[in-house]
Amino acid sequence: MSALSGKASPLKAPLYLALLHYPVYKKSGEIITTSITPMDLHDIARSAMTFGVRRYFVVNPMPTMQYLARRVEEFWRSEYGARYNQTRTEALSILTICSHLEECVAEIVERHGEKPVLVATSAREYDDCRFIGYDDLAGKLREEERPYLLLLGTGWGLIHEFLRRCDWLLEPVQGAGGYNHLSVRGAAAIILDRLCGNRKAG
Repeated sequence: MSALSGKASPLKAPLYLALLHYPVYKKSGEIITTSITPMDLHDIARSAMTFGVRRYFVVNPMPTMQYLARRVEEFWRSEYGARYNQTRTEALSILTICSHLEECVAEIVERHGEKPVLVATSAREYDDCRFIGYDDLAGKLREEERPYLLLLGTGWGLIHEFLRRCDWLLEPVQGAGGYNHLSVRGAAAIILDRLCGNRKAG
């Protein structure tokens, strides 16, 4: 059975996902551009496909990094790659490599005729950002028809100034204790499940 088979998505709003490699913090606090890793490409694509995301954008301004990402993408979309792992090929069908966030927004505007609501994510809390909880955002995704773009940061997170410019900042993923340093792949899967997962009644 195809990975695309099964229950319909509970979302009414078109949901998009972008993984940003700039502008993000280095551990020391500097603003940097991080490298694309192949695992982030196919693992997050699989989570995005599983939870009904329309398009998974990977945003990096460096041509060498874009070249690497496209080589990975080309392999899994090739005939050999599809024979080796069909579900990974299906997941990467929603991948788009971009240089800047504005390209993602422009594609969404072209598809839907309006700008997406920008929802950033961070492991940190900021007093001057407009926070939204998982239940509230999940409700909006199930009730509204306007597009939403969920933004994930690499490195040590998206910079504060960028977060302030977004429409919403999603509350951080909280674990069982004080440790809070998930990989972006792990955080993406948890966030998408909380927002988009089909829950059994009762």
